[in-house]
Amino acid sequence: MKIQAIYSYVLLGILTVSCSTEPNDSPPEEVAENPISASLVFPEDKTECNEGTIISDTQSRVEFRWESAANTDSYEVIVTHAERKDSVSFETMDNSQEITIDRGANYEWYVVSNSDLTTVTATSETFSFYNAAASEVHHVPFSAEAIAPENESEVTTTSGQIKLQWEASDIDEDIKEYEVYFGVDAKNLERISVQASTTLNVDVTIGNDYYWSIKTIDETNNTAVSETFSFSVL
Repeated sequence: MKIQAIYSYVLLGILTVSCSTEPNDSPPEEVAENPISASLVFPEDKTECNEGTIISDTQSRVEFRWESAANTDSYEVIVTHAERKDSVSFETMDNSQEITIDRGANYEWYVVSNSDLTTVTATSETFSFYNAAASEVHHVPFSAEAIAPENESEVTTTSGQIKLQWEASDIDEDIKEYEVYFGVDAKNLERISVQASTTLNVDVTIGNDYYWSIKTIDETNNTAVSETFSFSVL
């Protein structure tokens, strides 16, 4: 009798556990992997673009291309007119996009990789190119880029001077000179030098923020103005 009672209690316990335990049918949570930066293909960096469909004397349609990036569902391609600084952007799930742009102008472009599973994005490097004009002999230089100090960097000095260094290029390879603009007010820079070299020592004071830009001039007086760079002196 005791054995039968014990058996009944054990059976009841098993049934209770079985009824109260819900099966875990939830699928495993998907782990989102961040998208990878795309590698740009065309137009190539610091080259002249002669491809595309000519729409008029002033515009052409160019196919921008990049390599497919891992963990990416869509792309945003951003193209900026280097002189006017205005941009256009297009979203696509492909790794190419046709865009109508001006002829005889410098452009910069890059691609942002997006994923449907995460808000994290990945940005490619930025390429510069010149979109060719009809029967053009001379080209506008590309905007200069800061080498040192790096843009928005912090630097130290023991001599009260900092060396500015930059680089620029021109398809015609006929850069004549550079105008250097420098100061503590980004909206009111002073032209401090006109020179052929790409370095210049400037006087600085510890604790100040400084701003500078470069105007590149070629032999036919085509010009390109860089963005305004900055650095802080510690």
